[in-house]
Order: sequence, then C-alpha cells, then structure tokens
Amino acid sequence: MFSPLAFPNGLVLYELATSLPPSSHLALSPFELFREPLLVIGIADATEYRWLNQSREGNDSSIETADQPGLDDEDADEIESAVEDLREQFPRAYLHSLMMFDSTSQKRHPRLPQETQLVPPVAQLKTTTMKTFMCDLTSTLLAEMTTLARSIQALPTLPSPASQGGTSDNSPTWANTDALSRRNSQIPSHSRPQSPVSTAQKDLHRMSMPVLPSASGGPLVPDDPRTASSTAQGARTPPTTFDEMSGVNAANALHRTNSNSSRPNTATKDSGTDRVSIHGFGSGGVGERARNKGRGRISIVIGTLYLCAGQWHEALKELTEGAIRARAFSDHLWHAKALENITVCLLLFAWAGMDFQIPQICYPVSDKSSGTKSPQHTPSSSVADVSAAGPPKTTTHELTLENLNVLLPELVNMILNIYNRASNFTGESLPPLAFSECVIRFSKLLAAMNLSAGYLDEDALQHLVQNTPYRQKPRMSVPRLSVNPTRNDIAAILFRALPTQSELSGLNGTDRVVVLAGIASVLSALGLQRKKAIVLREFITSLIPGLVQARKVGAAEMGVHPAAGLAALNMASGNASGAGAVNLGEGEVENGIDEFLRLLSRIYGIPDSRGSLLGTRGSTNPETEQNSLPDGKQTQAVIEEILRVSSLRSFGNVGLKLDVLRMCINFCEALPDFSGVLHFTSLLLRMAGPGTAPKPNSTDVFVSLPREEQVRLFANISRTVTASNKLGLQHVETEYWDDFLVRGLFIMEEPYPLRLTHHVPAELKSTLAKSGPFIHNPWIKKPVPSAAETILVANEEYRFIIALQNPYDFELPVDSLSIAAEGVKFDAHEDRFVLGPYRTQKFPITGIARSSGLLNIIGCLIKVTGCRERLFPIFSEPWKPEREFKIKRIGLKACLGAPNSRPASAVAASVRSKVAPQPETLTFSVIPDQPVVVVTGFSLPQSSLMVLEGEKRRFTITLKNTSQTTAVDFIHVSFQDSATSSIQAATSNRDLPPAELHELEVQLAQYPSLRWCKNELDDSVTIKPGQEAAFEIEVVGRTRLTDAIIQFDYANLGKRRSAVEERFFTRQVSFPISVTVNASVQLQRPGIVPLSRDFAWSDSDSRSRASSMNSHNASLAPSSTLLDKNDAQFQKFLRHTNLHGQSNEYCMLLLDMRNSWPNPLSLSFQVRAPPANDDSEESWTKAYTVNEVVQPGHVNRVVIVIPKLYLKDAHGAVPSLNPVNQRQFVVSASKLSPEAERANREAFWYRLELLKLIRGTWAEDGNGRHGDIELRSVRLSPRMVEAIKLDDVMIETRVEPESLTKGNETVQQLSRAMFEVKVDDFLSLKTKVYNRSPNPIRPILRLQPYLAGLPHNVALDLDKRFSWNGILQRRLPVIEPGQSVESDLGIVALCSGTFEVGASIEEADLVMLDGEEDGNRQRSDTNALRGAILGAPTLRTWYMREPCTIVAKRSSDR
Repeated sequence: MFSPLAFPNGLVLYELATSLPPSSHLALSPFELFREPLLVIGIADATEYRWLNQSREGNDSSIETADQPGLDDEDADEIESAVEDLREQFPRAYLHSLMMFDSTSQKRHPRLPQETQLVPPVAQLKTTTMKTFMCDLTSTLLAEMTTLARSIQALPTLPSPASQGGTSDNSPTWANTDALSRRNSQIPSHSRPQSPVSTAQKDLHRMSMPVLPSASGGPLVPDDPRTASSTAQGARTPPTTFDEMSGVNAANALHRTNSNSSRPNTATKDSGTDRVSIHGFGSGGVGERARNKGRGRISIVIGTLYLCAGQWHEALKELTEGAIRARAFSDHLWHAKALENITVCLLLFAWAGMDFQIPQICYPVSDKSSGTKSPQHTPSSSVADVSAAGPPKTTTHELTLENLNVLLPELVNMILNIYNRASNFTGESLPPLAFSECVIRFSKLLAAMNLSAGYLDEDALQHLVQNTPYRQKPRMSVPRLSVNPTRNDIAAILFRALPTQSELSGLNGTDRVVVLAGIASVLSALGLQRKKAIVLREFITSLIPGLVQARKVGAAEMGVHPAAGLAALNMASGNASGAGAVNLGEGEVENGIDEFLRLLSRIYGIPDSRGSLLGTRGSTNPETEQNSLPDGKQTQAVIEEILRVSSLRSFGNVGLKLDVLRMCINFCEALPDFSGVLHFTSLLLRMAGPGTAPKPNSTDVFVSLPREEQVRLFANISRTVTASNKLGLQHVETEYWDDFLVRGLFIMEEPYPLRLTHHVPAELKSTLAKSGPFIHNPWIKKPVPSAAETILVANEEYRFIIALQNPYDFELPVDSLSIAAEGVKFDAHEDRFVLGPYRTQKFPITGIARSSGLLNIIGCLIKVTGCRERLFPIFSEPWKPEREFKIKRIGLKACLGAPNSRPASAVAASVRSKVAPQPETLTFSVIPDQPVVVVTGFSLPQSSLMVLEGEKRRFTITLKNTSQTTAVDFIHVSFQDSATSSIQAATSNRDLPPAELHELEVQLAQYPSLRWCKNELDDSVTIKPGQEAAFEIEVVGRTRLTDAIIQFDYANLGKRRSAVEERFFTRQVSFPISVTVNASVQLQRPGIVPLSRDFAWSDSDSRSRASSMNSHNASLAPSSTLLDKNDAQFQKFLRHTNLHGQSNEYCMLLLDMRNSWPNPLSLSFQVRAPPANDDSEESWTKAYTVNEVVQPGHVNRVVIVIPKLYLKDAHGAVPSLNPVNQRQFVVSASKLSPEAERANREAFWYRLELLKLIRGTWAEDGNGRHGDIELRSVRLSPRMVEAIKLDDVMIETRVEPESLTKGNETVQQLSRAMFEVKVDDFLSLKTKVYNRSPNPIRPILRLQPYLAGLPHNVALDLDKRFSWNGILQRRLPVIEPGQSVESDLGIVALCSGTFEVGASIEEADLVMLDGEEDGNRQRSDTNALRGAILGAPTLRTWYMREPCTIVAKRSSDR
C-alpha cells in the first residue's frame, strides 16, 4: 500500500524528538497522526560492552550461544531489558529499533535483539552508510504503516478529537487499554492477526480497534459505553430543530466563537433531547449519513498516512475525496483538516518541484448553499464530478505555483472559518491546542510569503518544509505595502491562536506556553516586535508557575529543599545556568533562555549590559573580560555603552520596564538561575536609577523605586551570591548598575621634602660658574605643584583621593578598588570599604609606579559585592543625556539596531552625534628612582648662633641618604636669609638713585651672608645609599641678618652633568637657623682732606741746607719738617711710596671708628696702590697698613694717607648689575640738573675706586674673634671728590737760570712750587702742561704774576718790581692724551720780595674725533642723550692748584 515503488520521487521527512509527547497531544491522534510517534530508535555504544569485542574476532568457537550463560551475562540482559523497556514505554509505536554505534563487526551477536542495527565507527563510515540504515528503517516502517492503514480502513468511522474529552486518560477513543500489548510486525506476537479484514474480531486484541459494523448496516453497538457515546457524537447529523442549531446566533464566521459556551458538559445531554426529531429513511437517513461521514474521515486519515509515507499523489487523491465527503455532509472539523493536509501536500509538491493540480475543493465557494448536497447525491458520483470538473491541466510548474500563491491566503481563511463553523456544534469543535497550533502553522506560512515579497520562492519553501533559517532578501522592486498578505492581516489571523479565558481550562501550562512561543516566533519573523513583547510577557507569566512546580517536584525527588531545586544541583555539577528545572542541555540554555530574556528586554527598551561594557557578552570569566579589549579602547567602549543605554532609556514607559524586569527576576528565581537573577536585578536598579552624573551637592537625583524595594533588591543580590558560593559556583556575578560610580580622582600634595622641582640643563651651568643673583636663580624657587603636569617618582608611594557616588538608598560594599593605568605599571589597590547611601564619598588610596615613563590613569577597576570587576572612567564633570530628535535614533529602531544590509555608518552615527560624557584622564610623568635625604646632625646648638658684624663663623650640617638603592650624585646648596631679602625688597624701589641701587646690587652679588665652604678640587658630591655626608657652611655677620635657611637641592642624574640634555628634577631639604648679629666697629663721619704737594717731596740738598737754616727758613719747607718728625705712620707711608714709586699727589682719609663691643678691638686698614682692578690677594701684599686700637665705647679717628685718583670717564652712567635695570639710551628719571647729575656720577665713580684701594679688619684679642670692617657705608661729598680727584690737565712750573753756565746757585728750590732767586737775575719760568685725559686738548696758557699776600688790586701792581720777557697768554699746540707741552717765559725780579705766578689752561675749541677711521664711530643719538643728561659739552678751564712762589732776595740777604 505504501510501497516506495508506487511513487519513487516521494520523500519521508522525519521529525526527531527525544521525549514522548504529552497526553494532550496523543489525544489528537488519528485526527492529527503526527502527534503520535511512529518510530522509536534506541542508541547504544558498542565500546561499553566487552563481550561484543570477543565476537569481533570472527572465531565461532568463542561465541557463546544464547542458551549458554557467560561472564558478561548481565550486560546482555541489560540490552534486552532496555529494548523491552522501549516497547513498554512506547507501546503505540509501529517500529522499535536499536542502533549500536562504533561496532567494528557487522555480524550481529546472538545475544543482541533482532531490531539491532550495527553502525560502524566514524572512520569506516561512508557517505551513504547512515542513509542506508534510515532507508531500511523506513522500509520496515512503511510496511507497518500498511497494517495500520488496513486496520483503519476496516473501521466504520473515526471520532472527532473534541468528543474524547470525557475519557479519563485522554487517549484516543478508537483504541482501548489493550493497545499497550501491541508490537510491530517484525516481532512474533500471538495477538497479531493474520489479516485485518478476515479476522476483524481479533483486532481488539491487537490495536484496540472498535468492533466492525454488521453486514446489515445497522447502528454501531460497541462494547465500551464510552465508545458508543463517541460514535454517536461522531456520526451526529445536522440539527433538525432550532434548539439544536447552536450556531444560529453565532458571530461572523471570520472570527472564532467560544466553542465552550455552546458545548454541553456531557455528550448525551442537550436542550433538544426532550423533543421528537423526525428523520428520513433510505439513503438519506441518519445511519446512511453517519456511514458517509465515517468514510470521509477514514479517507482523510488514509490520505494523511499516504502524505507521511511520501506518496503525495495518492495522498492528494484520498484527501480530496475525504474533503468532498466532509463538506457534503457538513462534517466541518474533518473538512477543515482535509483542506489543511491538502495544503501541506501542495506545498510539498511545490518544494519538490513537481507538477501538480490544485483540487477544486480548495477554491472558496461563494454560494454558501453549494456545500449542501441533496440526499440523492452520492459520494461516488461526487468524486467523479470533482475529477471531471477540475481546472484545466497545466504542464508548467511555475504557473501552478503562481496559482498556489494566489490561492493560499484565501485557502487559509477558508480553513480557519470552517474550523470556527465546527466550533458551533457540540462535540465537533477543535480543541484549543490543535486550533492554536493550526493557526500558528498557517500564520507561519503566510509570514514566509510576506517575507519573500508575497511569493513562495525556493528559500521560503525550504524554510517551510525543512525548517531552514530564512534570510530575508532586500526588496528592490516590490514595496512592503503592496505585499499580500500584509503583516497586519497575518497578525490578525495569528492572534486568533490565543486561547480565550474560557478555553484556558482546556490547556495545561505546557501547552499554553508552547502556543505563546509559537505566536511570538511568527511575530518575530514579521518584525512586529511590540506585539511580540506582549506575547512574550504573557509567555513568562504562564511559565513561572510551571517552573516553580517543577522545582518543587524535582527537589522532592532529589531529597533537597525546594529553594534549591534541580537547577542548583545541575549548576553545582558543572552547568552554568538553570538547565535542571526545564530539563535542557547547557548549550540550549545558553542560546535559549538567556537570549530569550535579552530579546524581551530589548523590545521594551531595556538595555542589556551583560558583558557589553568589556566587550565580552555572556562571559563568566573576569580575566577574559579584562583582556578582551586593549586598555586604550576600554574607556571608549564604556562611553559608547553609556550613550547606548541613555538612548534606550529615553523612550518607553519606565513603570512598564520595571514591571518587565521584575517578571524576569521572578522567572529566573523560578528556574532558579543565579546569573539571571543577578543580571536582571542589576538591570532593574539601572533602569530605576538616574543614569546621569549630577552636579556636586545636587538634589536632582531620582530613583524610581521606593527605598524598601531598593534595599530588598540589593539584599537579593547579596543573598544570591552567597548561595552560589555555598554551592561552589565560580564567577556568578553581574554588571554594576551605575556607570558614573567614579566622580573624581586627584593626587594629594606630597610632603615638602619629597616635592620635586623642575630644572633645565642650562641651570646646571650656573652651578659651575658664578652668576649674579639677578638672573633668575632657579635654585631658590619653592617646589610648587604644577597644574599642567605632575611628576611622580618610580617606586614611591603617592596618596590619591577618589570620589565615588551612590545615588541609591542602600549601603554599597566595595570588595576591591584599583586604579587603572596605561603606559607604566601602576599598583594602587584598596580592599573592603563601604560607600554610604545617597551620597558622594571620598576615599584615600595609595599608588606606586613601578617604572619610569608616561603614566595615564584612565579610571578605576572596582568590584562591588555581587558585581564583576570592571573599568569605571572618571567623570568629574556633570552630564545628562540630551534629548534625541531624530526618529531613527529612538524607539524600537534604536533598540534593535539597523539591519545588516545598511552600512555601518548608519549605526555609528547615532553615537557620534550625541554629546558624550567626557572622561577625565590623569597624566603623570614618572621619572626614575630618586633618593630621599634627611638632616641627621648639625654642629649648632639649638640651630642658632651669634656673630659680630663682619665676623665669619662656620658650622656643619650632616645629611643622610635614606634610600637603599639610589645614590645622590648631584647636590646644590643655596641660601635664603633675612638680610638678602631686605636688600632685595629695597631694590624694588623705583625711586632709588642709581648709585644707591648699584650699592644694593653689589651687596647682593658680592657679599652673601652665607657660603658653602666647598673644596674646589671636588666638582661633585656623592652620597651613596644609606651613607652620610657633612657640609660646612660659613656665616658672615651682616646688618639685618636675623634668620637664614640652608637649602640643599639633590637628585640622581645617573650621568655626568655635561651629558644632561633633557630636563631633570631635584628635591629639597632645608635647615633653618637663627642668627644674632651684634655691632662690632661702626664707621662714623668719614672725610677726605687734600694734602699739599710738598707732603712727599724731598730733596737731599735742600734737606742738608734746611738743617742749617734758622727757624724762619725752616717754616718755609713743610716737607722737610714732615720728614724730620718722628711720626711712625707717616714715616712708614713715605718709605712705602719711595719703595714702590707711587704717585706724588695724595690726600688724607679720615675715619671715625666707634667700638660698640664691650671689649677692646684692634683695627687694621690696608691701602694698595692704584689701579686696583685686580681682586686677588697678591695685590694686597704691597699695600701698607694702618693699625689702631679702639677701646669699648670710644671713637677713634684713623688717618690714612691715600693717593689721589684719576678717572678717565668720571661722568659715565651708573651701571646696574641686574639685567632688568640695564636699559640702553633711557633718559634718567631723576629731576636733577646736569650739574648735579655730573656731581653724583663723579661721587659714585670715585667712591667705587676708593673702596677698591682700602680695606679694614678688626680683631678681638684673647678669644680670636675677627672680622671685616664694613667700609661701604662711605659716601663722598663734592668737597671730598675735589680732594681725591686729579684734573684732566696737570700744570707744573719751575724756575731755572736763564743760562745754565751760571749753575744752579742762582735758583734754589725750597719745595715743589717754591723757589728762591736773586734780585736782578735773569731767570726762565718753565710751565709744563700734561694731558691725563683720553682726548686731545687745544690749550691756551694764561700766566698771571702777582705779589703774594696782598689784595688783588695791589698785588697786580708789578711795575718796577717784577718784569718778564714775552706774553703771558699764548696758544699751545694740541696735546695728545698722555703727552705734555712745555712753555718758557723769561722773568726777572727787580726787587726783593715774594712773588707768585698763577697758571690756567683754557680750551681753545673742542676737538672732533674722526671715529670712522677707527671703526668706532659714535652714534649721533648717543651724544644727544648724554647732552640731555649731563649738558652740552663746553670749553673747559683748568687751574694750577698751587701757584709758583718766587722768593727774591738780594745777595747780601742770602
């Protein structure tokens, strides 16, 4: 009957299952034959049975017979018992088989059952091996199906599935309890009949078939009263009274009515039982109609068997015949089933690519009465008419397929309407499960058409027949709105599968869940996500009670508490999810339940954060999560996740989202799935939280959950983690719910001794050479932390402050916190602390950089209790998401993402367009290890000392390098003291005269208060790790010196100073001291008086004559008198001048020295010869010394003879040592006149030269105190300047005899400018003019003789007293610098007396230098500026300081 030879192109499609269908599904057979398994295959492993290995050797002597027991008898019995168990567990199956895999021998062992199939190992398998086995099984199965078909054909009728609801076991009423003893035809059985037709009475013992009808065609009289009731209901004729017509007032046929509302509780009781019904006789009688209905139902079942056996042509024929009979006799339920199976048959034809014809029965009938045939219309004639009146035959498969595409939507509607029509009749309505699944199947069919642009192409047919995944192709030409059927029409049909509230009692929990899952699957294929979400929510609600019950039952069977359930035991044994409660494999749960809940969340706009922040979705290993993304991209991944979550949070109802999450939590608790409970609890807290970074002290933080629920949720997380840990589960954690946990991270300032000071390589040169205190001294600056860059030292601890926020109303225990850094290994870890509720709290943490380089801190790795450790960037600035205005970036489109066909830029644009929160990155420069130096000792008691002014004291400071690995190879010592600070403050006064400002700058630059007594031979000082070094410091007593700080800058450069080319950093250690400076010797009232030119003049002849002179003559020779006086000081000075040949013009320096110390002090002053440009000590070796002892409180005047000074440029500008004040060609800011400016400059320069010539020291006898005398307080007045300076022109006169033949007896020189001559002797007055200036002079000599000691008007009356030969005024030639000119004038004294001759030199005109020849041409504006300050150059006049005195005597007087 089902021989493959009849239809060679047919196929048998198997649907494999691993469990027995529930009884509710089995009750639908034979109405739906696919509900009942037809073939049961047992699977065994041949390698587990050693006695099978013995049989593989091929030795017959070693094979035990079935009757001879062996050593492995128990294993053989185990296989036999297993096969018997299969037969007993599945008694209704038509074929039982056992596949023994990995069998090396193809010869069946005698102890193996006959149903055993020996499958060779994989290495021996061929391409067609498994196909051969399945073909053999299929051949046997088809033979058994023939037996089944013959048995069904012997039946008069088949009951409808709705009429079986009264049975106690929900088994089909066409089979009684004897069916448990049924076996397949391959096993000998005494109950199996030889022929189903001839031995119909024995069928009750084989298949529990109902009794065959009698030959008279009378009514069926079954033995079982339930069968009689079912038969009566199945053969019920159409209603003959209005009371029986329950569908008169039914709703429109397009909508399914409530079948239970018109369905009575019993099949034998209705409202029309008390009425008398009149039925016709003959062929149109009730019995004949019942028999015709039965033939139609049997034809439908036989056609279904043909369909399952792959003989689609026979199936189409039988199904068409059955459908015609069912329609003819108003058997609506079977009519609809026949049309449904015809549809399946047509789809198989289309899928196989065969030519087929669509039966006329499939086309909708517009005339409703056409379905009602007259009593004279027989089924046989009906079949003949259908075959004759069919559509014209076509040979083109595409045309037939096109007609099928057009027909399918109308055919589906017609089938569903017929099912609804059947529900109006008691006992004929389709059970809710069968109807719902039928609707779902048709909806899936229509959905495939919709996805393939309204046409069933090859991919759609493959999807329908073989359930291959369907890939929706882009529609280039057919718009979605023109596709028929439309998505809304399919959804309207699909929702008819939802059981009504009255039908829920007819569905158990499993069936309801299956129906809801099928509806959601079709909605998902159509892209109706919101409708799908509603169904999925109902799906979870229906699933939770069943899971709870399964957990209780499973716990009772396992002997554990129901709170643990089977899932906990499975997870403890190695499964990661709640697979035990639903009896699923681990892989199915990973890809099923978790993905299902994640999809439900996405549809409602709930972001899924499981593993997404670290790039590993679903990973349970935190190490894998940490290493999944490089460090540089972790922060960007977090930012993108924040934007994605904020986009999803912006749409949808918050309350609805929270309800969905609560439902998911309940679902996971019912499994129980620990990971799911944690995940959805975290999502619930995330969705209820603010999702923003609020401002400091802001109250705009709202959590959409009451405080009690927040506390309960977090307690649930802690409890779940504790339970999983007790079960030995690893990494059962979730993601933290607030991305803005870290609100700030900053480094605390180091202690002052550990702070770093930045330096550049050029600053090292200043330590080798003397530099002024005015060029930015980098070694005095304080180590101030830089806001632009922070420097860290490797392997040193630094303190950080981290600010964490918690917007929720529960305490947040943090298991661990570490700082995430890039570039340099950085260790910063903190364990076990608690973050308070609803606050931003700060916590300290210490960190250590392990190597040098650039350190970037990108955030913190924080592990909250129950949560995975993850990276939290630093969000110090407030942030809240902006409102999105583009439709494509909100709602379900943004939630589910763009389709794969769209470019990636369409997806990334939604993230880039938003204003993302800006994470803060802390950048530090880590330098190599640096030492730490501390002061361990000093020689000063109590860090203080007392000195006198000018006294020098030394003390030592001991430093120790506390580092154990790093040496100190660079040390720079600098000082800060109160005296220097006061002088620096004074220099800031802009109103100071230039001379005073210069004096202050000299004090700063050349006279420091403290000095490091460093050995000049040692260029560098090194302190090895753990060693000490002593430094000797010298303090000089200065005015205003009260305190000082000795500052040591040290570092480890690691190279020579000359090799340092990049910046470096030093640390400072300071040692403050207190200094008390007492007064020693104070200078009061200095003065300078001129000395006569005769002071150092001497002459041996004059000295010899002076010895014989009388007292009158001796008074005329003061120089000789000074030489003869017994004055040790003057004698020493004169001897010194004669020895070294110094100048013969001197002045006297008067210094009044006061002793302010209570002990006598010895003073010593040294004077050296000019020029004093050499500052070395050797230049003072030729100086002469003046000593003086001053008693306490006394003032002694010290007289020092010093040579006069000449300066080439006494009017030069006062220099400034500070480069800030060095300005070129700037007009003086003073309001002085040019004359006063010249006087001030002269005083400055002569004072400067005077201080170079003289120095003084003091000493205290007995205790060894000594020091320098401060002489820089000397200020020169104009008179003092005149006394000490030499003019540009020196004028000297001398008197000589006119004739040298007379000898020198006529003229006797008494002093440098005094001569004694005879009266009436002709003499020559020689005048010598010497030019000291650097410029040539054109002089005019003017001589003026006059009488000495007389008034001016009388002194010029020289008639008959003094006569001269020549003119007194004459122009001399130009005198070059350093040259002299001599003029001669003949004179004669006409009478005795004292005459004086004065001389003066006047400039004739100014000499203009031609500087272009020398290349040193002065700038024109320079002269203009100098003229503006000092006045315009004028003609100068120089006078001889002492006139030439001529004493004329007569010969008798001499």
